[in-house]
Amino acid sequence: MINSYEIIEVPEKEIVVSPDISILIGKPNKSFFSQYVNQVDNDFFEPLSNRVDIDSYADKINKLSTTFVLFYKGDVAGLIASYFYDISSLKGFITLVHIKDEFRRIHLSEYLVSATQSYAKSLNFLYIDLMVFKQNLSAYNLYKKCGFLVINEFDEKYLMRWSNL
Repeated sequence: MINSYEIIEVPEKEIVVSPDISILIGKPNKSFFSQYVNQVDNDFFEPLSNRVDIDSYADKINKLSTTFVLFYKGDVAGLIASYFYDISSLKGFITLVHIKDEFRRIHLSEYLVSATQSYAKSLNFLYIDLMVFKQNLSAYNLYKKCGFLVINEFDEKYLMRWSNL
């Protein structure tokens, strides 16, 4: 059995979606996050290690992020790392979304996004922003299905926003 404190060192909440699905929310353990990202680095549309220094990123996530870790039948199936510290703007930001390959195509990412939206509402945040590669159609379609709209376009990416208004 996984010790949840090895994954989320400062737990805020647990959501039980069903007997098979639960989401643990809180400050992630740096070691867990770093190991997770290194193990799945090549799953991303563009490997994360090509864009950031993983250790520095894990440190930032550990210090500033609220992370949502989804468990499916007791196994870590995926996560969302997000920021909800900019209280003056009432805008959160999703910096990473990942579902392990063996857990894809069963709509688990929708539960994670929904949990993140509910969390934003609980903080009275009005928006959640995220960036997505234009060519990553599965991610784009997921965010669109979850109510995100394109608010800006860059060379290779869209800036998308979910609104609680």
